[in-house]
This record gives sequence, structure tokens and C-alpha cells, in this order.
Amino acid sequence: MGGEFEPGTILAGYRIERVLGRGGMGDVYLADHPNLPRQVALKVLHASWTRDDYVRSRFESEADHAARLEHPNIVTVHDRGREGDLLWIAMQYVPGVDAKQALESGPLDVERAVHIISETAKALDYAHGAGVLHRDVKPANILLAPGEPERVLLTDLGTATRETLHLTQTGMLVATLLYAAPEQIQGGDLDHRVDIYALGCTFFHLITGQPPFAGSSAAAVMNAHLNAPIPRPSVLRPELPGGFDIAIARAMAKNRDDRFSTCRELVDAARAALLSAHESATRPSPHVVAPSATETIEHAPETVRPDQFAGPTAPSPMPDRTEFAKAPPPASFPQMPWWRRRLAIGVAALVALIVGAAAVFIVWPESRPASEQVVLPLEGLGEPFGVATSGDGDVYVTDQNNNRVIMKRTGVDSQTVLPFTGLSLPSGIAVSDRGDVYVADSANNRVVMLRPGSDSQTVLPFTDLKAPLAVAVGGFGDVYVADTMNNRVLVLPAASSTATVLPFPGLIGPYGVAVNDRGDVYVSTANNAVLNLSAMSGTMTVLPFKDVSGADAVAVSESGDVFVADGLHNRVLALPAGSDEQTVLPFTGLDGPVGLAVNGDGDVYVADLGNSRVLMLPAGSARN
Repeated sequence: MGGEFEPGTILAGYRIERVLGRGGMGDVYLADHPNLPRQVALKVLHASWTRDDYVRSRFESEADHAARLEHPNIVTVHDRGREGDLLWIAMQYVPGVDAKQALESGPLDVERAVHIISETAKALDYAHGAGVLHRDVKPANILLAPGEPERVLLTDLGTATRETLHLTQTGMLVATLLYAAPEQIQGGDLDHRVDIYALGCTFFHLITGQPPFAGSSAAAVMNAHLNAPIPRPSVLRPELPGGFDIAIARAMAKNRDDRFSTCRELVDAARAALLSAHESATRPSPHVVAPSATETIEHAPETVRPDQFAGPTAPSPMPDRTEFAKAPPPASFPQMPWWRRRLAIGVAALVALIVGAAAVFIVWPESRPASEQVVLPLEGLGEPFGVATSGDGDVYVTDQNNNRVIMKRTGVDSQTVLPFTGLSLPSGIAVSDRGDVYVADSANNRVVMLRPGSDSQTVLPFTDLKAPLAVAVGGFGDVYVADTMNNRVLVLPAASSTATVLPFPGLIGPYGVAVNDRGDVYVSTANNAVLNLSAMSGTMTVLPFKDVSGADAVAVSESGDVFVADGLHNRVLALPAGSDEQTVLPFTGLDGPVGLAVNGDGDVYVADLGNSRVLMLPAGSARN
């Protein structure tokens, strides 16, 4: 027996009614049960594959795996068997369409997409708890049936492992590759995180209408999964919540240690992003707001040596960087911000914190055209995410894809990898006047600090962080953190173990944070705003940037100019001090600018994520 079955054909007692679907390895038919008044989905493996011992065993194991699982979001397997040279599985028939068919008319409504991912996650987490991996999560394996709410069922458990590679070797571009994790492509040992990666890819497809990585050949798709930057759904659909970028970047982390630990965590992140978007749409957008009550977080500092760190847990992704300005000379102290005035820190202590602050900034590189961007000579960059400069002109970069921090000293040809340990998607970076380096370790939900000459990092006493994407340090030594998924900005005053939530009412997805010498705080947000919180009055103002789409980073110069990375437009905007008219900096060829810094001379640095490079534009370059 073999080939296509006509309606009315009897196979293993089942009467074929019609074809439900076709695939490279077999067909699925709607059939009548031989003994019961119900219909089933009869999956029949092509005879040519039945002779392949490995494929045959995997096909049979699908029924065995699924038969062990009883869950409302998993398609039930009723029976399996062999008829001549054909193998078959009789499964629950789910009337409706699959998610791939639902995508034929374009991206799904985001609420529907989150519902589909949520129900699929329930099935996957249940299967993982039973020791079963799916290994082929994709829209075509998610069945959708009418109902209130819509019914979602996962099918085809445990069938895609080496078959994927087998088919690829014969020249067939298998749909599975569009959702395959790097370790799956490389043929490594798999665990449940392979399904988390695929679910992230599927979520991306549902909300954008296209898979995250596409190509005309299997090799191109596999190379993208292994090496290409994780795409941002908001680039394709700017109206999507910025939190979706973060959730998908974590689910699709190339290192599985950086992914969510369960599918439920991906769903929670997606729901939080959706909720934030709804709140933003219904909340008025204030321009000047009186300060609100602050909340405090108590936590004792923790120091971690490299040999004590237990390892990363998970990631985040989209971005930002900020710059900080050096402290003024002791003879001209700025007035303390109001949140510092509440602390019992004496003037003498403040003096001690800033005495010796260098006022010299050495330009680097020393030789450059007067009005052209310079590509910094950094080697082996994966995904540069954050950039900062020191008072000595040294440049610091978070190399997110390689989970490291690079330092390039002025006048030195070689670069140095700083001895941070256990980083997982390091994002924002800042350097204090005395050379302390601060990193927003976003996937580990923490901020770490490394002092000059030390090989022992310190975990700062911030608690309950959720995807901190940016960090800045002020002239007093106060540390500011954009706690992105918690929709807040925190400040940890110098010599304190208590972090305070700054009063940014209605804040949505802070991506970037910067602070000037006076202690004024600047924040770029997921809803494309750039906010300023006055240190003296505690009032918040929305800065008059226009047509921003993807405010991924913010920086402020010593002269008061404010810069924002307009990520989706691939440009950097500047708002000169005292002006309401923005200008466009003459950077060229940007592809996803996510990090910004400005040094004491006014040179602007950009982490150009998509091009895996860091650029510098000299001060005074012509602006549009």
C-alpha cells in the first residue's frame, strides 16, 4: 500500500474522508473511527520513510510520548499501528485551523497571539514536567479550534530531532529549521529550553507575520540562528509594546543558559508587556508632574568573587546606554538633588567622594577627520549594547553576545576584557570619576560593579530588578538603574544600601537613563518619550523630541545637550541645551543604535548593534 488515499478508502479499519494536511514525511487524513461514532485525524507515514529505521522508531515513539500525556492543550493519541508497509497514528481530530494557516492573512492580533502562546506554554511545561520534549514547536503544530476563549492544542510531540537534519541533508528546507535552537542545529544534547527557544520564535512569527530568521536555503537559516542578532518585533511593527522585544530576546538567547527557565516565564513577560501597553494607552501623558511619594528598598551589599559566582539565569535584550558626566571641581559643588537631601550624609562625606576627580578628557582616537564618524578598533564584537567613556578617554563596551565587557585604553592598541564573571546579556554600562565600572547585567536582574585593578566584582544592593537595561552614575557617586520590566528608575545614593524609586509617574519601559552634574535624570522609554526629572524641584518634563520610534538610549553632555538613539529610524538625535529644535547627528549606516555615550569634549559614541561595531562622532560635526 502507498500513495494518496481517496475518500472511502479503508485503512486499518478507519474510513478515509478527506486530506487534512500533507508534509514531507507523511499525510494526515480525516477518518471515521471503526467502532465509535467519532472522527479522528489519521497520520500516515510515507512508505519510503517506513524503511528508515530511525525515522520509523521516532514516528512510533510519537504515539508513545503523547499517550503518556493527558492535558487539555495536548492532542490526544488514540491508537497506532502498521498496515502493510505503512505506519499510522490515530489522533484526536481538532476542527479549525492551525496557527500557520491563521497567519496567512497577516500578523495576529497581539492579544490573540499572547493567548495562543499562553495555552501552548501550558502544554509544553506539562510535557517537560513529564520528561517529554517537543522539539518541533512551530505554528503548524499549534491547532486552533473555535471556542470562548479559542481552544489551543499542541500536536506532534517528540518527532523532530535528527529527522530535521536528515531532510536537510537531502536538500529539503524543513520548516522546523525556522524555529530551531542553536544547540539543535549543532546536534548537541537537548533539554526543555530547546522548546522555549522555538516558542519565542513562534511568538515572533505570530505578532509580526514572519519568522525571525528567513532565508532561501537551509544553510542561511541555520547560520542566522547561530550567528545573527536576535530581531526585534517592534522593528517590523512599531506599534508593538517594547516589552515584547525584551521577552523574545530572552526566549531566543543563543546560549540556553540565558533563556527563560520555563515557558510560563515567557508568557508572564509577554503579558506584562501587553498590560503596560494597555495602561499607557489609557493614561494621560503629563508634561510637568509634581513629585510623588517614594518607596525604598532595603538590602545589604553583597560582594562576589569570581570563584564564588553560581552562574547566569536568564536574559533580556533591548537596550540602552547612558553616559554620565564627571564631577565639577570641589570649589563649585552642585546643589544636592532633593532625594539626596533626605539622606543623612554630611558635606564632608560628599567632598570625600569627589575629591581628586580628574578634569582632563583625552580624545581617542587621537587622529581623525574633523567631521566624520570613526569606527573604533574593537575586535571580536558580537552584539555591542552599551558604551561608556571615562575621564581619561578610555572606552568601555558591553559585548552582549559574548557576555563580556571590553575596555579600550587611550593610546593602547590592544583591548582588555574586564574580569566580570557570570554575566548574562550585559546591557547598560557606566564609569565613575574614579574608574569604577558599573554594568546592568540584565538577564541576571542585577547591577555589578568592578573597581579599578580589582578582580572581585560587587553586586549592588538593588532588589527585585526585572530586566535592568541601563545604568548611570552621577558626580556624587549615586547609581541610577532603568528597571525596565518593572517600569521604574531607581537611585542608590553613594555610601547607602537603600535604593529609592524616583518619581516618574506613568513610566513605561525605561530603556535608557543618564544624569548630569546637577543630578537631573534623563530617561528614554518604550513609548518613545525622553523624560527629565529635575534634581531641584522633583518635577518631570517631557523633552520636545519629535518623530522618535524606539528611544533605546539617552545621554547628556556637560553643556546640557541631550542625545537619544532613535532605534527604528537608525539615527541619533540631539536637543541642544535651551533649544526646542532637535538635530540629526551625521552618523551613517547605522543598524540598530542601542547605546549612547558622550565624553567631556562632546564626542558622541554609539553602540551600533546590527553592525557589531562602536562609532565615535567628533564634537562639532555638522548636524542636520
